[in-house]
Parts: sequence; C-alpha cells; structure tokens
Amino acid sequence: MNKWFFILILGLTVMGCAVRSDYYQGQRSLESGNYDAAISLFQYALTKSPNDPKILTSLGYAYFKKDDLPKAIQYLEKAKSADPTYGKAYINLGMVYEKQEDLPKAIQEYNSYYKQFPLTPTGQKLKARIGVLMRNQIAKEVQDAVQKEKEISVDSIPENTIAVYYFANLTGNPELDTLQKGLTDMLITDLAQVSSLKVLERTRIQLLMDELKLSETGAIDQDTTPRVGRLLGAKRIISGGFAAPSQDNLRIDSTATNVATSETDAQASVSGNQNGFFTLEKQLVFGILGDLNVPLTQEERDAIQKVPTESFLAFLAYSRGLDYEDRGMYREAGQEFNKATQLDPNFIKANEKSQEVKILSETPMTGAPGEVAQLEQSEKQETPTKTESGPAMGNVLSSMDRLEPIVENIGDGFIPQTGTKTEEQRTPSQVQTTSILNLTIEW
Repeated sequence: MNKWFFILILGLTVMGCAVRSDYYQGQRSLESGNYDAAISLFQYALTKSPNDPKILTSLGYAYFKKDDLPKAIQYLEKAKSADPTYGKAYINLGMVYEKQEDLPKAIQEYNSYYKQFPLTPTGQKLKARIGVLMRNQIAKEVQDAVQKEKEISVDSIPENTIAVYYFANLTGNPELDTLQKGLTDMLITDLAQVSSLKVLERTRIQLLMDELKLSETGAIDQDTTPRVGRLLGAKRIISGGFAAPSQDNLRIDSTATNVATSETDAQASVSGNQNGFFTLEKQLVFGILGDLNVPLTQEERDAIQKVPTESFLAFLAYSRGLDYEDRGMYREAGQEFNKATQLDPNFIKANEKSQEVKILSETPMTGAPGEVAQLEQSEKQETPTKTESGPAMGNVLSSMDRLEPIVENIGDGFIPQTGTKTEEQRTPSQVQTTSILNLTIEW
C-alpha cells in the first residue's frame, strides 16, 4: 500500500511539474509576442489542469493580445468561475470590454476587482479608472440626448428626479466663482440622503454644460430650464444664486422649477454670516424640501445635518479642486484638495479626492474606448491576496460615515431612448451609477 501511495504521489508531482513547465513556457512566449505558441502551451497545460484560474486567465489574455476577443471572454469567464477571488481575471476581462468599447461591462469588471482589493495600488488605479470611464459613458449619453433632443418626452421622466444647477455668484468677488461647484456638490450630497428622491450626479450637469457651451455663471432662465431638464433627465431643476449683502455676510436664494410646466414649485432663501456657511446650506436644503412637501424621516434629517468640514476656507479649496478636476488639471486639483485637508485634517472627502487625482496625475487615464495600455503593467503583477489588501471594503464611502447614505439615492435620472432606471432594493453600501448602465458600483 505504501508503494502505490508513493507512486501516486510521484505521479502527481511529475504531472504538476509538467503543468508548471507548460505554463511558464507559455508565459515566456506570451511576453515575447508569440501568441500562437503561448495559446498552444496554455491549452496543453489545461488538459492536465482544466480548472486552474491562472492558466485560464493567461490563455484569455493571450487571445486578447491576438485580438480574438470572444475567446478571450470565454476563458476569462471560466477563470472567474473556477476562482471568483482571482483578481487578474477581472482586470483582463475589463480590458477586453474596453477594447470592445463596452464601457459599462468594463466598469463592472474593474469594480469587481476593486471590491476585493480596494487598498492595493492596482485597486486604487482601477478606482480612478472607473471614475474616468463613468465620466466618458455619461458624456456619450449626454451627447446622445442632445442629438435626440426632439424625441425626448418630459412625461417619461420620473417625478422624483432632481438636478441641482450651478448657483450664480452674485457677490462680485471672482474668488468665490468655484464655490458654485462646491455648493452644488454639497446640495447634491444632502438631497441624496432622502430615499424618495433620485438626484443627478454633478458630473452629468457639468458635461451637459460643456456640450451646450453654457455659461458657468449659474444663470438659468425660464426658457433654458425645460431644455436642460429634458436633456439631463430631471423633472425638477434647482437653481439660484448667492450674494454678499454686506461684508462677511452671505445670502443664498434657490428656486425649484418644474421642467414640464416651467413653473416654480418651491423657493427658499437663507442669509447669515459667511463663517456659518454650512448652517445656511442646511437651512436651504430643509427649506427646499419643505416647500416641495417632501417627507423626511428622523434618520434622513440627521444625515442631512452632518457636514463634511467646518472650515469655510477648506471648503473653498475643495471647490477649487473640483473645478480643476473638471478641467482635467489633476495636479492642480490635487494641490487644492491637499490644501483643504491641511486646513481640516478631518475633511475625509477632500482626502479621498486628493488620492484619486494623484493617481490620475501620475498615470494619465483618458478612458478612451479600447485604451488599455495603462493597465498592462498592473496585469503582469501577481494577484494580491485578501491579507495583502486588508479587509475588503463593501463601499469606499463607508469611511465617510457622515456621507454614506448618499450612495443609495444619487444617480443620473432618466434619458429616453437609452433606458429607464431599474428600481431595486439596495443596501446603504451600494452606489447606483447611471441607470443606462444598470450597474451597482461600490464606491
């Protein structure tokens, strides 16, 4: 019995060595650009170890390099099934979908990797790339909406969709121009705490403004509002302006306009000391919701009351960072986000933004369809283990306890001809991205 056991062990060892030999020869062929030889070697290795995720992934990657994308998808999907924790399969599959110009699926695969390994360098790079690809997807949808503008029916837009337009800077102080973006960002964050509302992301508004070459003064008239609302997919547009009646004082006025009727559904105004900006913003949010007769739970009220920072100067720096980021000036954006965290070390959102733009400034990712060269180096790295990356975070925003509920209610609204929002039961750890994508992105 011992003899046969020894023979069995010896046979398995020899077979394992043969598999490894074929695999590493295949890897050498792959690296030298001899994809046909690599595919043959990997296929042979699979005959001895058919469920090895490493071999399946390398085979899929070889087909990807050979530009046989259907077979690349076939083997990469098998690798995922064989071992759902093997991260390189997700990276490669995302690269394949990018090459196919299927950004929604690429985002989904990159996000699957990020959920498992959020703290690794590759995980952080993929997080940044997801943001770029989502922005590109939204830009495409905005362009499509503009082209099909005449086909869009306001009646098809859900009643609970809201967009926050940039408020006009009426202070006469150009240094406060970027406060428009910070204020919009904060209003969106707070309104998205309300489960009964679907609030459009700021990126969609910015990209529509870029597409239509609209002024960033924030001024929006009764004639412009319905058009903007239709193109954004929002039933109501919240707009307004902020002024400085006297030194150190600030007044903010807002209007909620019904896109279907062009009539004002709600108005709210607040005024007070500039240093009390965050208190004013909270009062404004409650004023808007109250005039719209939106019911609030105590939990939602408490969530709205929380602030990202208590430093107005830090918030101004954060707002400047958003402006630079919108313009693709990531290094300058990072400097402003860093300045915000220096002024307030507890400004978590600014710190997270700083990390994101740092990656983008060091490794430019335009996110152009099919552009995957930046991920090639990450693909060659060994897949990290759970212990290397730390505990997987269900949602990167979970570190932002003050803002976490936003992830459930922020979205893109609705754009006819491309799709409708899928209503699903979602946990607070989930982010609803564009409804057109029908994806749930943990962010």
